Amino acid sequence: MTRHLLTRDHITYALDRALAPALEVDPGDEVVLETWDARTGTIRLDGDLLDHPHPVGTNPATGPIQVRGADPGMVLAVHLISIELAPEGFIAVKAGQGLLAHLAPDYATRIVAVRDGWAGWGGKVRFPVRPMVGVIGTAPAAAPLSTGLPGVHGGNMDNRMVAPGATVYLPVAVPGAGLGLGDVHGAMGDGEITFLALEICARVHIRIDVLPPPGPAGYRGRALVETPTAWVTTAEDLDMAAAVRQAADEAVFLLQQRLGLSFAEAYMLASAAVDVQICQCCQPGVFPVTARGVVSKAIDG
Repeated sequence: MTRHLLTRDHITYALDRALAPALEVDPGDEVVLETWDARTGTIRLDGDLLDHPHPVGTNPATGPIQVRGADPGMVLAVHLISIELAPEGFIAVKAGQGLLAHLAPDYATRIVAVRDGWAGWGGKVRFPVRPMVGVIGTAPAAAPLSTGLPGVHGGNMDNRMVAPGATVYLPVAVPGAGLGLGDVHGAMGDGEITFLALEICARVHIRIDVLPPPGPAGYRGRALVETPTAWVTTAEDLDMAAAVRQAADEAVFLLQQRLGLSFAEAYMLASAAVDVQICQCCQPGVFPVTARGVVSKAIDG
């Protein structure tokens, strides 16, 4: 096992099979990735408003990482070991955007200090940090995908379960996988209702493994998250109901596969013991909603 450092000089705004790898690793290697915040370090003061497009793109991901021996059809297993946050980040409102766009006519930014597991600004309020990775995904076989979009490949899932201690299983669609990771949040509430969470630079320590198909039981080709206590399915759609339905479908399938249940048995069990939750719903119908199904490992077959 080798440990590598990949600095934030190596960033991309798309998951793209045509990009030259920033780093090549072997299965079992560890990587420490330096990541930018969602605006690539350009927001430094409360007066820095998001009233203009970023000159390059949003949600920069560090990478891509080429994994030797990762061939199409295999499954990449990315183990999140730790996330070290920068001393400060930012939260913001974009005028006329987000779930409450009709109540937000103005732009606003707050620079947020992070100290000893807490975040806050100006002595007015503080809240606990909950570091998580917003963007983690592999390159698609077809056209490049913006790091701002979620999908089967992972991408901008904004799922707070993608946190230290979790393993993210991702499809390998191209030789080497083309892994990108970024958009770390110091904290994010389910929904991410303004379109932004606590956006912050970070150092993310991961270990990368490659699994032969079909991957872990219950995996069927789209991003899947394992935590110490649960299996977490993923889903996305412009329509919130469709995203929730997909997350539930994935959870029922996972129960069938892991516990040897019929559809009816798994469907009943899911209604009693599985949590279907919203990850991000900042602007349903305009930007994809992401959802998850949380299947507790306490459910015993």
